[in-house]
Amino acid sequence: MIVAIIGNIVGIGGGVMLLPFFIFYLHLNSIAASGLSLFTIVISTIGGTFAFIRQKTINYKLFTTIISLIIPGVIIGSIANKFVNTQEFKEILPLWVITIGIFSLVTAKKHPLKNMKDSENDSIKHSKLTKIVSFISGFVSGFFGVGIGGVMGTYLVAVEQISARIAFSTLVMVMTITSLFGFFVHFESAGLNLSSWIAYLIPLTLGAIFGSQIGAYISKTSNTKTLRLYQGYVILSLGISLLIVNFLNLIKI
Repeated sequence: MIVAIIGNIVGIGGGVMLLPFFIFYLHLNSIAASGLSLFTIVISTIGGTFAFIRQKTINYKLFTTIISLIIPGVIIGSIANKFVNTQEFKEILPLWVITIGIFSLVTAKKHPLKNMKDSENDSIKHSKLTKIVSFISGFVSGFFGVGIGGVMGTYLVAVEQISARIAFSTLVMVMTITSLFGFFVHFESAGLNLSSWIAYLIPLTLGAIFGSQIGAYISKTSNTKTLRLYQGYVILSLGISLLIVNFLNLIKI
């Protein structure tokens, strides 16, 4: 529930918070952890999507533009995950999360922010670059089992100059579809039996449903700059925490 609240506030899906829990606490392999993370993102973003539709903060033209190349990226990233063992996965994840967090904070402070009132005609200005970033975001989502908000959300706000609330709300809707594709790819090769999946998925579903509604409400009442800074600080803090956990595990070895 906490992950869904934070994820829907800052548009990051919540995978960067779920993966450490699944890998370091529940000791699941990287494929199962990514699959469960993506499933939780699906449920969380479905709830958030309905809330944002009611709030009328989703840009459907923007949604259509970025979805086409994100999905192939998710599928390829999910397949690539199979060729990386859990220890390598643990070492790569913190560095990637920290990089996204720093990028998000730097761009939040350097670029001007657009309010929702000025966002009625928001459109993609750099179509080729957007397609490349969409594919990369999808690949990262499928490979790590995280949402696309860290990469795609920062790009849309910093480069395309789209309102943070519009960008994050639209990406929550995109993540519903991309995470579902990634989950199905991981589901087949995670090595968990049906009863294990059910044992994990029921509490994850309940928490995600309630958390998504709370997160969407908080997002509605927060200003644009606060949303941008929340995103950067949350991602950066998680990356540093993961790095510390990896270091402590190394000392024990």
